[in-house]
Amino acid sequence: MTRMRYMFNGSATRIGKRLTFSDQISPLGTRGDQGGLDAGFTLIEVIIVVFMLGMAMLVLTSLFLNQNQVYQSQTAELNVTADARFALDDIDSSVRAADVVAASYSSYTTGTQVLVLQIPSINASNQIIAAAYDYFVYYLTGSDFFRQIFPNASSSRQATTKKIASNVTGLLFSYDNGDSALVKQVTTDLTIQQSGGRYNRSITISSKSRLRNN
Repeated sequence: MTRMRYMFNGSATRIGKRLTFSDQISPLGTRGDQGGLDAGFTLIEVIIVVFMLGMAMLVLTSLFLNQNQVYQSQTAELNVTADARFALDDIDSSVRAADVVAASYSSYTTGTQVLVLQIPSINASNQIIAAAYDYFVYYLTGSDFFRQIFPNASSSRQATTKKIASNVTGLLFSYDNGDSALVKQVTTDLTIQQSGGRYNRSITISSKSRLRNN
């Protein structure tokens, strides 16, 4: 036989020697008007909570992806700017040290995408060697931009080929005179592009450099 505990919902009044109860008795632990021990979540409530958590995760993931795209884009922009400036600084330094823009040297001919500079040779003390010249050649191969040095036998400079920029999509050398021997100023326009997430970042930088003693 099952025993049940009861609780009294109300108050008791003493009348003579008997107690009179004003309310009904209800089993302990059942759900009444004020809620009971068996109160819990319904299936609909669980579904709503799961849906809200899913939406929150979706929003957080979207924010993370957007921030990552912004970071990649900004990094690409910084990289292309740094590469372009480095290449132009290298060209400017060489042009300022050059006596003349050479018409050609070895297999290279000065033009819109090739620059040949004749620069006085130097000794180990960085002193100019009279009547001796080194040749600096700037040229584009595919999307890579190179500087190659052809030193004189008496020069302290080393024969080197160095890539000074990559991802180059545009290069233009222009001169203030059609005769290379009379050129006093070289203008360089350089465009570099790099992928930054879903977008490509591109920058074009120009510089004007005057030859030595001009």
